[in-house]
Amino acid sequence: MDRIAVHLRIVNGNDFTIEDRYDGVPYIFEAGKTLTVPPEAALHIFGWHPGIEPRVVETHVNAKKFFAKLEFKPVTFKTVEVVSGEDDELPSPLAPRQTSREATA
Repeated sequence: MDRIAVHLRIVNGNDFTIEDRYDGVPYIFEAGKTLTVPPEAALHIFGWHPGIEPRVVETHVNAKKFFAKLEFKPVTFKTVEVVSGEDDELPSPLAPRQTSREATA
């Protein structure tokens, strides 16, 4: 089954960096750069969710001058299941753990 997720791509048009956190993860919006954040972080930091009107988000951000230079664009991602046979070896999303012996060698 496919899973659809709508993230928020933000361009910080301000001349300063914006930093915030959600669920222990830092989100750093560098001046003049783009960052895509998951919907949970977008809701927490900006009050944004798919379909919300920009004026409502602006109220959450609570600074018109600050908000005016942020560009919001919803981005849809689709994740799909990878079906494999027993003999197929799929790459791990995590790096292999080193034992203490390997780490000191």
